[in-house]
Parts: sequence; C-alpha cells; structure tokens
Amino acid sequence: MAEKRKAEKEPPAWFDIAEENNTNMYVSDLPDDITEKEFEEMMSKCGLIMYDPATKKPKVKLYKDAEGKPKGDGLCSYIKIESVDLALKILDGSDLRGKTIHVQRAEFQMKGNFDPTKRKKKRSNREKRKQKLKQEKLFDWTPDEPTSSRPKHEKVVIIKHMFDPKEFEKDPLLINEIRDDVRSEASKFGDVRKIVVYDRHPEGVVSVTFREPEEADLCIEALNGRWFAQQQLDAVAWDGHTKYDIEETAEEKEARLKKWETFLESEGKKEEQDTKRKGDEVPHSEAKD
Repeated sequence: MAEKRKAEKEPPAWFDIAEENNTNMYVSDLPDDITEKEFEEMMSKCGLIMYDPATKKPKVKLYKDAEGKPKGDGLCSYIKIESVDLALKILDGSDLRGKTIHVQRAEFQMKGNFDPTKRKKKRSNREKRKQKLKQEKLFDWTPDEPTSSRPKHEKVVIIKHMFDPKEFEKDPLLINEIRDDVRSEASKFGDVRKIVVYDRHPEGVVSVTFREPEEADLCIEALNGRWFAQQQLDAVAWDGHTKYDIEETAEEKEARLKKWETFLESEGKKEEQDTKRKGDEVPHSEAKD
C-alpha cells in the first residue's frame, strides 16, 4: 500500500495563485525616470506593502533593461487583498508626470519545466510566525499622544528671591514657614504635588510641582513680578535641566550642624525660662489673700 501511495504522488510542478489570494500588482506605462523609492511611495497610498524577509525591504520591483534603466513597468506585493481593489480604483488610469499608468493583478507565466532545486529555501515555522506577527503589528491601532501634550517639566514652577539663605542660619525653622506659605498660595492655582525649598541657594529658590502644566501657567502669571518680604519674585517654568541643589563641603556641613545644635540649645533654654517665669507669677486673687 505504501508503494502504491508513493507511486500515485504527483511530482513537483508549477501552480497558479488563486485570484482571491493574489496581492501582487503589475504596473505599466510608468515614467522612464521613476525611482524605486517613488514607486514604493505611490503604491503605499493604497495599503501596506509586504516585507521581504530575504532582502529586508518592501516587496517592490522596477523592471530594468540590460543597461540598468527602468523599462516603465514594475511589481508590487501588498499585505492585504483589499489594497489590490483600492489600487485598481485609484491608481489605474491615473496620471504621473504626463503618463497614464495602468494597474492590474499580476499574472505569472511559468517557463520551462519545474525545477525544485531552484526554488527558494523553505522558511521555518518560526520565521513564518515572526513575519506574520510583524505584519499584524502594522495594522495595530495605538492612539497617538495628543498634540497638545506638554513636557512633564512644565508642571514645575521655579520661584526665585523667596528668601535670603542667611535667615535660616539664625532660625532654621523658617524653612517650614516658607514651605507652608508657598503651599498656601500655590494651592489657589491647582493641585500642588510637591514643594522643595533650596535653602542653600543664593537666589532663594523654591520649586512647586503641579499636577498639570496649565496649573503651573496660572501660578507663574500670578506670582511673577509680585513682591514678597520686600523682594520681587521671579517665577518661571523649569527648563528640565537646571539643578538648584547646592552641594556643601564636609566643613560646611559640620558648621551647619553645630549652628543647628546651638539653635536647639537656645530654644530649650527659652522654654525653661518661660516655664519658670510662669511658675513665679502669682495670680491676683492669691495676692489679695
């Protein structure tokens, strides 16, 4: 039985491509000076062109003579059959630099006997799946980012001249007051996400991060040029690059910590003195007795 089935097996031969599966287009009467790039752009108006994994280029071809000059006809392979119908409606009979081009489904005429040794190397299933996924991805629709979308750094407002860094040497707690004052004022313009007081910056810089750039715009409009603590404020959108942190040396850090300890000690003594003074005070009712 096995020998009979083997004998009945037909030898390899040419075969025709069914019209409903034929996405190959033959184009004739093209201008003599047309380039492959121009031909590709023209054909792509009707759909996505198939990708050739062997050449790693779109499957378009201009037929040329022995001297390498275009003969006026070419071939294009689409991915979708719908592109074929569209090309027949739009491109067939259209004018290209004074020449009326003609578009039709490609018909391949096989010459000679089929030689299986000359056929292209068969691709593996993995390669076929990879190409199919690549083609399907071309048709995936992903919403474009709105053209009005603005950079994230425009959500950040940089306000200068909010303070004199020397003030914090006398009273470090002023940093919290500055932060609270800025938050209270900036909240009038939108959702404040973050506030940073660059307490060592010589220009007295504070950054305010809003939820939306438009909120930052309102803040800039309201605060720029405004006066605060006898200083005129400079409010601008952050450029996304400038750093306002001021690095301190080991000596500067040590000196700052000593000042902080001294400040805490003085605050502690003040509290003790206030408590003692209150304890020494005698109510008027007791004094009368």
